[in-house]
Amino acid sequence: MSTGREETGTVLTAVVKALAAYGAASVAEAGRRAAVSLAGMLAVACLFATSLLFLTLAAYWAVAEALGSVYAALIAGCVYLMAGLIAALVLMARRR
Repeated sequence: MSTGREETGTVLTAVVKALAAYGAASVAEAGRRAAVSLAGMLAVACLFATSLLFLTLAAYWAVAEALGSVYAALIAGCVYLMAGLIAALVLMARRR
């Protein structure tokens, strides 16, 4: 004949196992979502980088045609320098 204490222990063990299984499934699903999200973000980043390359080349050729290659290189470099400085400024402002 079983006592109440043994039944309580069995029920608690079953509940703990069920919660552990549910937690493991939740963690696995969250990991899958994160991986899919990361893959999507990497694809978008590659597309942005490619478009930036083509836009930079088109702008360089246009400025080089109008002002010469030296000025075109200086202008393109300064544009990227300013973009980098603005991005750094925004990141520093967000931390405060």
